[in-house]
Amino acid sequence: MTAVFWTFLPLFGLAVGSFLNVVIVRMPAKESILHPPSKCPQCNHEIKGRDNIPVVSWLLLRGKCRSCQEPIPIGYPLVELGNVALWLALGARFGPHVVLIPYLFLASVLLAQSVIDAELYILLDRITFPAIAVSVPALVAVSFSLHDPGKAMLGALVGGVGYFLFLGIPALLYPRGMGLGDVKLAALMGLYLGFLHPVLALFSVIMACLIGILVGGVIYFARGRKSDNFPFGPSLALACILAIVFSHPLLRPYTG
Repeated sequence: MTAVFWTFLPLFGLAVGSFLNVVIVRMPAKESILHPPSKCPQCNHEIKGRDNIPVVSWLLLRGKCRSCQEPIPIGYPLVELGNVALWLALGARFGPHVVLIPYLFLASVLLAQSVIDAELYILLDRITFPAIAVSVPALVAVSFSLHDPGKAMLGALVGGVGYFLFLGIPALLYPRGMGLGDVKLAALMGLYLGFLHPVLALFSVIMACLIGILVGGVIYFARGRKSDNFPFGPSLALACILAIVFSHPLLRPYTG
């Protein structure tokens, strides 16, 4: 079972990562993520199955389109590998347990939103809202595999509402400081953090602020000390994943 788990987890992670590239490119443009088939971003030539194997095809083609020989952005394989890395980290945290499944979904959603936010400075409601709609029944379903499902579901509610309000109130008081997309994403992350323990939402927001300060400082000096805005979504997402992966040591003072 262990060998099968660690074999198929990265393979499925690569496949989902490949699909995330479609989501990242098409959803901001309000295009269908199902049709037409994948195509070269330069010449719009349809990519055949042999050239659409995650990471491997990019390496075999040396990062170029088979038809037009134009470079294919390295972001494509990086997203695929990034998704695998997130899935492996969560696999190490939860093991082959049914609770792992919704957390894999969360990681992929956060990865897609982070890349979109880093590129376009937006977090899409068309991703966040369906993700919340899927997550609520999924977490309820897997909670029955735990010793105390009621505690997990109550924690998810507290974490989701609490994280939403924790970011939402400052965003309403000072709209220039944070976008509402971050607030809505916080509600999604709070569900998963609270499912493990509501205090993880607090750890997550603290880490997100620290990461945001670090990233913001680097961007500030890289831009020649200009006070332009920078996306906060990736910091929120990274902090959420870190809080989940390292939840055992973080929660030890509270759970023993």
